[in-house]
Amino acid sequence: MKSANYKLILDESGRNDLADTFRAYAGIRDILDAHTPSNRADTFELQRLAYEQIRLQTGLPARLVTNGIREYAAGSWSADRLPLDEKLMSFKGVDTLSLASLHGRVLAGFLVTGYSDIPEKISLSHLIRQDGTYSLSVPLSREMQNKEIDAMQTESISGRVSRLAAGLVTTVIESLEQKAPEAVAEQAIREIDKAADELKSGLAALIAERKRYAMQRDDLLEEHTALEANILVALRSGREDLARAGVGRQDDINAQVASIDKLIDDVDIRIADSRAALNAAAAARRDAEERVKIARRANQHRAQGRPTPAGIRHPSPEDRIAAALSAVGRLTELPAGVSRSDDLAELEAFGRDRRIDDRLAALRDQIKDKE
Repeated sequence: MKSANYKLILDESGRNDLADTFRAYAGIRDILDAHTPSNRADTFELQRLAYEQIRLQTGLPARLVTNGIREYAAGSWSADRLPLDEKLMSFKGVDTLSLASLHGRVLAGFLVTGYSDIPEKISLSHLIRQDGTYSLSVPLSREMQNKEIDAMQTESISGRVSRLAAGLVTTVIESLEQKAPEAVAEQAIREIDKAADELKSGLAALIAERKRYAMQRDDLLEEHTALEANILVALRSGREDLARAGVGRQDDINAQVASIDKLIDDVDIRIADSRAALNAAAAARRDAEERVKIARRANQHRAQGRPTPAGIRHPSPEDRIAAALSAVGRLTELPAGVSRSDDLAELEAFGRDRRIDDRLAALRDQIKDKE
């Protein structure tokens, strides 16, 4: 498998933003080391234990934290390499890209420096820091490694769909229309179809991931309900120690369910974004199909020795561009809070004990009322 490599061109503000982002990202390692479960490869457990603390202490974008946890679990985490997905990195044209940073979006120019071999399992792009410079490595699928697609300036699936959906395929076609407009438009259609197929596969995987989270959530809620009956039995039998342990487990379950709810919300956003990208790709395909028809009509008129009618013209892509840009727009990250202090940790423990006491008191009252 190969990756396309880009050298970033940044102004001073952009360099400062990325430097701050890398410093914050380096702090992830210490937090994860302190919370590592018995099975370090258990991504879900790592997210449950460390996600909130990382967000609060570093202020990093949510997707960057999630990707960092996954790379830590896989043993590929590096303080000099930020894992980026389509929410954190997007191409804005043939020479500009947008990156999510600690302080917001950073726009950067780029130059293509070549291609390199990478392990087959890598699916995320990576922003790499080396000797004070920044570069970007974007994995290419097997379909994107043939000469025909290279000629169409194909990038990663997320970058490719964004470019097509935003109408950049129109720019490519118009720049080459004097040479072979019909062939180029047909190539654009093939490229869009391949991108759409990959998006459909990704959407199916996201739907399966959501179902898995939903099943875990249902299992926890079922356990919560079963504990309720056992807690009441323990109180009636004078075993407050067992009842206290049960209420404590219910409190833990509530925290786990809240964590799963956040993961489900994240997957829902990614599902909605994938569906929007599919719609945008379909719009881009219709645009390219229209251009094939236009090119064929023009060729027929030239072959018959007649001038091209004035009514046959290239359709304006402005409306599609505006719709596509809206469809693939970046999600705004909520600002993170401040770091937790020892006092806040003690307060959290105190609050948990108080919730257990209040719950036990309510259960006792419930038993008295029934008697």
